[in-house]
Amino acid sequence: MNKLTTILYDLDGTLIDTNNVIIESFKATFQKHFPDIPLSREKILTFIGPTLQETFGEYTNDLFLIEDMINTYRNFYVDYEMGNFEIYPGVLETIKQLKQDGYQLGIVTSKFKEAAWPSFTYYSLDDYFDVFISLDDVDHPKPHRNPIDIALSKFPSNGKAIMIGDNQGDILAGKNAGIYSAGVAWSEKGSMHLMEVNPDFMLGSMSDIFTIIKKINKEDL
Repeated sequence: MNKLTTILYDLDGTLIDTNNVIIESFKATFQKHFPDIPLSREKILTFIGPTLQETFGEYTNDLFLIEDMINTYRNFYVDYEMGNFEIYPGVLETIKQLKQDGYQLGIVTSKFKEAAWPSFTYYSLDDYFDVFISLDDVDHPKPHRNPIDIALSKFPSNGKAIMIGDNQGDILAGKNAGIYSAGVAWSEKGSMHLMEVNPDFMLGSMSDIFTIIKKINKEDL
């Protein structure tokens, strides 16, 4: 029987609510580099998920300017981050139980480790996750399967796996890698946005993963 052994999570917007930090960082970046471009909250939300290179590349072909914008964003993010993020309800309890139950846990984020690590370690999530894959570790970011493949290669067991996230790219990365995928209903973009790419499951709360595990394992009975 090939049971689910591995659970991969996106970080921001999935386990930790950093949406306000991200939005304010984009505002500050565009205010400095493109102050005449109006940005609504709805437009900024479309920036969440893709890499910074992809987002800023939509506004300029100047590679030096893109790099400068990335530096502006990251510097503001680091300065503004502490005190402006919080862990979602049920995350610690669920992760602790999954770890106790013997599941292999991994993070697959589209952020550079330097930016993602502070909020991740603030809640001691590094005590429970065996693998942490960031933008530094991949050749192709989500929705490409590359981050998923790299994460799975780090685990000793090769049973079934699932990718859980708050963006379409998370779901598509899971699909492209041939594993299960799930969205989270607390996504800032809304669950209907995630349903457009047909995730296998949708979590209404963190603890729903236990029901999903039962459903996946039941397929082999």
